[in-house]
Amino acid sequence: MPDNTQPVDEMIQQLKDLPDNSFAICQVKAGREFHLLRFSSLNQLKRDAMRFRERMHNETVSLYDQVFSNESQIRQQLEKDGFHVFPQTVIHLIPVQDDSGRIAAFCLGHGDGCCWVDGCDTRELDRLVHPDSYDLVYQGSLAQEQSGNTNQTLEDLYMRFNVNHDQDYTGRSMSVSDVVVLNQNGTIRSYYVEPFGFQEIKDFLLPENPLRNAEMSVEDDYDMIDGIINNGPRKSIADELKECQELAAAHERPRHIKTKEQTALEHE
Repeated sequence: MPDNTQPVDEMIQQLKDLPDNSFAICQVKAGREFHLLRFSSLNQLKRDAMRFRERMHNETVSLYDQVFSNESQIRQQLEKDGFHVFPQTVIHLIPVQDDSGRIAAFCLGHGDGCCWVDGCDTRELDRLVHPDSYDLVYQGSLAQEQSGNTNQTLEDLYMRFNVNHDQDYTGRSMSVSDVVVLNQNGTIRSYYVEPFGFQEIKDFLLPENPLRNAEMSVEDDYDMIDGIINNGPRKSIADELKECQELAAAHERPRHIKTKEQTALEHE
């Protein structure tokens, strides 16, 4: 049985290296996202993410024309507005969490000795199920007749790990939020266990982008920030930037960057 304490990159590689006609079961581990994912359908996770994204947008618009003397004041304002604010680990970003457990970040601008909220990074909300929230709890072989019919294979595994567990299986009975990874004839796919049936999740085995934090720490115009509710096909960077600008303009909240002297007078 795989080691449940293995690093996430090793787990991802192990899943990618599944032998032909085999399967693996991953289950949510104890931690911050356990209560977010456990027994939640993907549709529920999407609704939670969309609500949080809309709340981030509204807060960004609300604070868009306000200038603060330091980042601590912005953090205090966000806490006053009901966000759980995390310690800042990346320059120009303030990570926050909502009641659903999702995390996003406000992006800050700086100039003339003051700072302001310049946008929001909600890209993490697009990836609903992360491998770092899971343990690899079991790996086994598929029967020969299960090499082609995916739906039947998933249903068979569900029954097998609810009614008649393998003797060496120590995980929970298979249920909502579990992820089943199949290698059928050399093709590896991941499936989320829904309240009824299964749904493929194509990005489960994608690694985290190691350059993301570095990129965010030096970006000066934030034209890569999402800031848009993605109800349709994913927009291009240019389209997202244009829509962000139109959103701010529609609320008639122009940025008034003040001089050091003006800011100092306001805070005396």
